Amino acid sequence: MKSIVTLILLCSVFISGDSVAAPAQVGSARNVVLFVGDGMGVGHLKAARWVAAGEHGKLSMDAMPVSGMLSTHSSDSPVTDSAAAATAMAAGVKTKNGAIAMDELLVSVPTILEIAAATGRSVGLVTTTPMAHATPAAFAAHVENRKAMPEIARQMLVAEPDLLLGGGEDEFLPSDQTGCHPQPGERDDGRDLIAEAVAEGYLHVCDKTAFDAVDPHATSRLLGFFSDEGMKRPFSPSLAEMTTKAINMLSTNRRGFFLMVEAGQIDWASHDNDAGNAIADTLGLDEAVEVARKFAAEAGETLVIVTADHETGGMRVTRTSSGKPDEDGPFWMPNGGVFYINWSTTRHTPLDVPVISQGPLSDRFAGENDNTHVFKVMASALGAE
Repeated sequence: MKSIVTLILLCSVFISGDSVAAPAQVGSARNVVLFVGDGMGVGHLKAARWVAAGEHGKLSMDAMPVSGMLSTHSSDSPVTDSAAAATAMAAGVKTKNGAIAMDELLVSVPTILEIAAATGRSVGLVTTTPMAHATPAAFAAHVENRKAMPEIARQMLVAEPDLLLGGGEDEFLPSDQTGCHPQPGERDDGRDLIAEAVAEGYLHVCDKTAFDAVDPHATSRLLGFFSDEGMKRPFSPSLAEMTTKAINMLSTNRRGFFLMVEAGQIDWASHDNDAGNAIADTLGLDEAVEVARKFAAEAGETLVIVTADHETGGMRVTRTSSGKPDEDGPFWMPNGGVFYINWSTTRHTPLDVPVISQGPLSDRFAGENDNTHVFKVMASALGAE
């Protein structure tokens, strides 16, 4: 872990940019919870609302008072990938597609997770994808190419997070060894990073039964890998259950915590133009957001942010069928009404993405901002100016 002085001095370079218009209310949050719906755009949210509550209904996240939009371009393309977009949010800089927590010159930059840890806060990452995937990686590793997942896994444990929950056991195990799940590891260096982590004091769990048995008040460090690759549907534990465990554990630190929670397979479903699973995962994200909102209501001093790294698929929601063969639907609303989903692509799009927030400095997310603004607000809220 880098020193407090080095990290905060480096951080100050990035949070002095023009996109923070008002003087900072420094140190106003003990806790920050960032939710990332990978690939989630306005269409995904609308479809989830209609399935859950009808045309005029609301999701839990809609109860948060501040909403805005974020631009998502990378430094080398109008259409970002998850690595560049996550780097923008995690570290406050634009970078090339594929780079993880490095600027466009491929120089490492401090991340909000590293900065939060340097202030004495607990830190954690939760995802339904492999843990070494681009979005969680950008908060705890620094590599030129997101495909270097075994190296990302190594660096993530060097960063000493208090909690990692998700999929992707493979990247932490040697290629001649299996762990809790069927596939052998992906590491060519022969290292068993899980065993090394356990030797350093981490509790390791890999199924729902062991996960449920974890006492968050008696556990200081936790690794949970529930699949060899991405978590299998239906997710077990669910994103909301992992979020609950993470908050209950990290909040035992009186100095506060930083937690990033990714609903990573919204993107995967959208690449497949699979509206059913994209909607289900968006609703799963909303259940996790409700967990954080309830915690924030009781604990206070907590900034909660919900956003996306980019939009995938160009999802469009309509009340009437287009008759196109690739149309998804019908999907049913609680009142018996139906709607349909049309897609414009199987790839990422340059569309702006929503950001919804509550808590200290959440007013700064109103209106239009760049995705680097997420880092700047979080850093200000944590007092890293």
